Amino acid sequence: MPLGGRNGRVRVMPQQIKGSSSADSKSVWRLKSGADRRFRGGHPWVYSNELTESPKGIEPGEPMELRDATGKFLARGYGNPKSLIAFRALTRDEAEVAPLGPDFLVRALERAGRLRAATGLAKVSHRLCFGEADGLPGLIVDRYRTKDAQVFVVQAHTAGMDRVLGSVPELLRSYVASQADPVAWEKTAIVFRNDVGVRKLEGLEEEEPRIVKAAAGLELADARILIAPTTPGAAPVQFWVDLYHGQKTGFFLDQAANIQLAAQRLAQLSASRPGRPVRILDLFCYVGQWGAQLARALRSAGHEVEVVAMDASAPALERARKNIEAEGARCETRRADILAALESIEPGSFDIVISDPPALIKGRKDIPVGTHAYLQLNTQVFRIVRPEGAVVSCSCSGLLEEESFLKTLSKAAYRNRRAVRWIGRGTQSADHPMLLEFTEGRYLKCWVGIVQ
Repeated sequence: MPLGGRNGRVRVMPQQIKGSSSADSKSVWRLKSGADRRFRGGHPWVYSNELTESPKGIEPGEPMELRDATGKFLARGYGNPKSLIAFRALTRDEAEVAPLGPDFLVRALERAGRLRAATGLAKVSHRLCFGEADGLPGLIVDRYRTKDAQVFVVQAHTAGMDRVLGSVPELLRSYVASQADPVAWEKTAIVFRNDVGVRKLEGLEEEEPRIVKAAAGLELADARILIAPTTPGAAPVQFWVDLYHGQKTGFFLDQAANIQLAAQRLAQLSASRPGRPVRILDLFCYVGQWGAQLARALRSAGHEVEVVAMDASAPALERARKNIEAEGARCETRRADILAALESIEPGSFDIVISDPPALIKGRKDIPVGTHAYLQLNTQVFRIVRPEGAVVSCSCSGLLEEESFLKTLSKAAYRNRRAVRWIGRGTQSADHPMLLEFTEGRYLKCWVGIVQ
């Protein structure tokens, strides 16, 4: 079937997308007087208490126009009366009359793709669309590359993006055709992963994973994807993952830059005794990307490596073992309640301890308990790392401010009478871009330290 058009785009008819015509933007909301400062400063959200009228009376995800208190145009986007975030902006260009239409959406994906290509990620697995940062609030698209195929894993976190999901396969087909080195469409799979709790905040139901388009010969539950290496110019690393039932969309792409940072800083770290392998403890290891990548870097520097991979999931641990052993390291897996299991480990048992837990703070009410959990975890981390060893400690809780995280790390080290020299500070990878005006999109924190 031809892809059509001289620029290779697929024609997507407007009726395929709810709310794609300009007439659908007739609904207008106004901001209260003085409530426009944050939005004018670039923030993409408006809360319900900032509007002059009640957001009730519209359908969730309905296209809306936003104006200031004097009636001046501010933006077009979509609204939701069931969410505290009543309005999410798609465009501040008044001439853009159909921001939920196919042309707008494909242009946004192409723009996002150019950014990933500019950062050197186009030929390895990467996040193609990161919601607000790419101008499509509520839409996540991860592009997983294999040796000869690709998988797009899509999540709609909001009602506005849920409305356009039916058109996504054709939009992605158009996007693929526009690329300089397109992967054959027959080798492209698409999976919808709307099995995330955040949808409930928008009045949406969680859904079972769904294969929208399969690719011949590609097993989604046991795929081997290409990941950016820790050394520039080196061959991509291959990881066994589950893109159908695995955590998030199947892999944690946001840690790539932090892993590269840690690998570069720690590659020359020697074991505590000559002739002894460097021992790594990879906590909350999932499929073992920290352990595997650090093992590759250390082995390239001439070290033998042993990795203990610890997680609560048996399937994740099996993939972690395969991925770590593929890098030539010995691997022991331990399925455990990690915080409880750490208490039985002897002090100074490991040369490198990596702590990359899931978000321990889900909502504002969880901040005190979650912060204490980070303190308990890192207290054990500093206890079991050897003197002159290294710690990599992460937090993906967006509600935990970095200063609070640093105080937690400092307190955890002090409890063990450990002095730490921090040699690296990281954040989310380039395929998870950040807007300075949108602090909610800056969530990942990573610190690399040598314990003295």
